[in-house]
Amino acid sequence: MVTESSASANATNVVFAAELVKLLVQVAWADHDVASSEAQKLMEFARGSGLTEAELTALEDMLAGRAPLAPPNLGLLRQRRVEVLRAVKGLLLSDLKLAHEEEEILSQIASLLG
Repeated sequence: MVTESSASANATNVVFAAELVKLLVQVAWADHDVASSEAQKLMEFARGSGLTEAELTALEDMLAGRAPLAPPNLGLLRQRRVEVLRAVKGLLLSDLKLAHEEEEILSQIASLLG
């Protein structure tokens, strides 16, 4: 049985996931190239998090460089800082290399999130 509070929590998690995906797309582009492993990991996360078909299509377009990157809501992400930083680090390591630009963006994100 789905209660009102569990439905609300699920909706909150989907909103968080959508904002996290926006941030992760920017991270993926930090080295001016999105590796296929990064794109695949992001799409799997987005699907598993319950993003809508429209959001998934927008994500595909951003990953392919066909659409501008959407800015994430850092205020919302700041509330779950540890989860965000873990997700960023996981994405950065998904292509088994950590470019200098990616190290820098991890540091910047940690600073932005406080």
